[in-house]
Amino acid sequence: MSATLHVGTITVSIDDELAERLRKAAERFYGSRRGGMSKIVENALRSYLAKLEEEKEIKYIALKEGKILAEAPTLSELADKLKALGVEPRGLRILRSSGIKGSIRGGYRLSV
Repeated sequence: MSATLHVGTITVSIDDELAERLRKAAERFYGSRRGGMSKIVENALRSYLAKLEEEKEIKYIALKEGKILAEAPTLSELADKLKALGVEPRGLRILRSSGIKGSIRGGYRLSV
């Protein structure tokens, strides 16, 4: 039994400056091998789509004295809702439903 690999082909238009940067990056990371640009674009799309899917599940909540005043998927939408309610955002507590991922640090740790 053999596995079938399906490869999709999508044609997109990007500006000349971005195309040149993509070509240079592909040459730098993959040399003259075929498929370097495709690998870079595929990895970029996977990262971007994962970020979009993660953000879809995040919501922002405005609290005043422990009471929820408004909820929204983005800070700008939360601000619009608060404005529509006539609520001054100063003095409110704004929470994010999931924590912000911390930075990943590598390398040696030196203790003094």
